[in-house]
Amino acid sequence: MVENIKDIISFRRGEAKIFDKHVAYELDVSADYLSTCILRDKPPLKEILLFCARWRIDVKSITIKKNC
Repeated sequence: MVENIKDIISFRRGEAKIFDKHVAYELDVSADYLSTCILRDKPPLKEILLFCARWRIDVKSITIKKNC
């Protein structure tokens, strides 16, 4: 999920490289909290839902993995 959020932020900002700290900022959580969630494989769902509402993104576009 975090990789999909990075892709969305990168596309919207026009920046090539997005780090976890940028995702944490957009999700309004600390970078430490986000890295802990990534290590535990438990994404911060409440914050992701708020991110989707704020950016007007369909939740499915973040939760469904891309077939690359």
